[in-house]
Amino acid sequence: MAEDPSGKKVFLVNPPSVIVDDLIHAILAAEYEIYEIKDARRALRVFQKFPGSIVFVNIDSELSETEWEAYVRRLLTEKTFSDIRVGVLSYNPEPALIEKYLMTIGVQCGFVKLKLGVQESTKIMLAALEANEARGRRRYVRARTAEDRKTSFNVEILGQRYDGRILDISSVGMAVRFEQPVEIAAKSLLPNIQLRLRATLVRVDGVMLGRRDDDKSIHIVLFRHEPDSKARHQIREYVHRSLQEYIDRFMGD
Repeated sequence: MAEDPSGKKVFLVNPPSVIVDDLIHAILAAEYEIYEIKDARRALRVFQKFPGSIVFVNIDSELSETEWEAYVRRLLTEKTFSDIRVGVLSYNPEPALIEKYLMTIGVQCGFVKLKLGVQESTKIMLAALEANEARGRRRYVRARTAEDRKTSFNVEILGQRYDGRILDISSVGMAVRFEQPVEIAAKSLLPNIQLRLRATLVRVDGVMLGRRDDDKSIHIVLFRHEPDSKARHQIREYVHRSLQEYIDRFMGD
């Protein structure tokens, strides 16, 4: 299978509410692009739009066992769902059920036995995502935010405050456009940048990498924070919410 340079979208269909937050946080921390969908039938429209996605279905929810079997077979066989890869989530450890999905139906992303606990379930899912090259060549999940009027930043440079728009952002950096002219040398340190990510205020240090080649009005800033820092977690959550909203709007059309 050829690697997708942009990475694959990962969908959790009706994940158990007890563990969904822990699952999503762990998968976000590994920089996969993950979404939650709470309506299995309407989700089919999403899967048609995003071929090559990875779908984990919770077969303990919403539909009957027979309906879930038909649902999964449909995802794997109909041309409408081009190259969709499927994994199964269930608290039911019955060997015959597991064998049916893995051997007879042939899901590619495993049967995640939720009874093992969230830590082991997450480990199995991350292994499946790695095996299916879900990250592609993209290392970090990014959200385009130019149209989000509740997202902005400011930074103080040589005693003067500068404000601007965040055009796109990931947990490691952002592309921005300042509201007023500013000259900042590449590799300049930018201490105490204040990010306004809707209702969340994030403070982080950064480094100015320079301007974008195709648009000199756009500056690229690299964040300076630890992998497990509060700021990185807050930015990841914002990126996830922004991307999830797009899927929710598509589902609601």
